Amino acid sequence: MSALLKMKSIRAGYGEADILYDVSMEVAEGEIVAIVGPNGAGKSTAMKSIFGLLNIRSGTITVGGRDITGWSPNRIVNAGVCYVPQVQNIFGEMTVHENFEMGAFLRKGDFSASLDRVYALFPDLKAKRKTIAGSLSGGQRQMVAMGRALMLDPKVLLLDEPTAGLSPKYMEQIFKICRDVRAAGVAILLVEQHAKQALAFSDRGYVLAAGRNRHEGSGPALLADRHIAEMFLGG
Repeated sequence: MSALLKMKSIRAGYGEADILYDVSMEVAEGEIVAIVGPNGAGKSTAMKSIFGLLNIRSGTITVGGRDITGWSPNRIVNAGVCYVPQVQNIFGEMTVHENFEMGAFLRKGDFSASLDRVYALFPDLKAKRKTIAGSLSGGQRQMVAMGRALMLDPKVLLLDEPTAGLSPKYMEQIFKICRDVRAAGVAILLVEQHAKQALAFSDRGYVLAAGRNRHEGSGPALLADRHIAEMFLGG
């Protein structure tokens, strides 16, 4: 299966400090891929590098075979990649519906079909379409953030800690929505602190530690590896 999104030998960081050291990973069409590892491993830095939020010192990032290394986030969105950060990912003073409309800011023409698809993925939000998004629960706000990104009909959705701070009920709901998004034809790359749960439903996973690739494989294979479990997944 050919890679839809591919990062190869990426070295990147903040200021003059490197955080990632020759990190490589890829996502194929129809895949959910999880990035797991200890705090400070470089997981979120990898996502920001893909989305053009950090200077890449070396290496390449491609989408559909096209080199997007060094592109601005706006250009990367147009290439089919959308990013949902962990925090500040909604317009809290706007309604749910207005957030979705803002998500279509780069769209030209009618986007009602995309709006219908997003409400179909998030039926709980359809009844709250006129509710101020900032007044929703944490899980519902995360759904708004995901729905807003999906309004641009991306090929790949990047999710940074989508279940952070959520109850087990909402965590399972977010994971179910990820599967529904994948079924709708959108590949997903996500960073997750709930490593075991994420690997259990992901097609493949990457384990990062100290800014380097440590392990990669199918979700079930990584979960079944006792060494990986003890070293990186909390036993």
